[in-house]
Amino acid sequence: MKKAILFGLEDTLYDATLQLSAARMNAIKAMVAEGFPIDPVVAYKVLDDIVRKYGDHYPKHFDLLLETFGLKYDARIIAAGVQAYRQTSSAYLIAYPDAMPTLINLRDLGLKLYVVTSGPPVKQWQKIIALGLAHIFHDVFIEENTNIMRGFSKEFLKTVIERIGLSNKNLLLVSSIPDEIKVASSIGIPTILVIRGLGKERAEEAREVAEHVVNSLKDIIEIAKSLE
Repeated sequence: MKKAILFGLEDTLYDATLQLSAARMNAIKAMVAEGFPIDPVVAYKVLDDIVRKYGDHYPKHFDLLLETFGLKYDARIIAAGVQAYRQTSSAYLIAYPDAMPTLINLRDLGLKLYVVTSGPPVKQWQKIIALGLAHIFHDVFIEENTNIMRGFSKEFLKTVIERIGLSNKNLLLVSSIPDEIKVASSIGIPTILVIRGLGKERAEEAREVAEHVVNSLKDIIEIAKSLE
């Protein structure tokens, strides 16, 4: 009988929480350098609210930021923010050190490995390729969504399971996003919560439903052996 492990992407295979926070703060600092007259800490909080409301990939975050403070549209200030955001985001797009060794070990155990994530498909694939993980997984499933940190829906995960063709008892879902842990648990898939990123910030709400809680991806190897 085949066995498989489903992996979330953000905060599970790389530090998306750190990446996004650093990119937003550096973008604001770059905007300030070009004349944006708002304290960076204050502006960051407002930008964070905008992102939560409109999603991570809404294209006019900085336009709305200026508008929220009653400022006129300024192409130069916005361009500075966009450029700094992209540079910082790229610099922080690095797989966790334990990601590749763990994935290789799991493949050596004969397990099928899949990514299940949400976001704009092209952007999610860009991340997976940039992380150097594109060829380690047997398949990648992406639910199109504007907010990558909210995770995938229950309906989408059910569709993924149907395509994989395995029963829930032969699956494990590994994620650091509490919403993904809760979705998987709600349909009877055993879950492993990795305590980092959002998993660290919101650990308690996911601990209640996760079958296992670990601090590193390498800690899941022994758990995965129980699927054999």
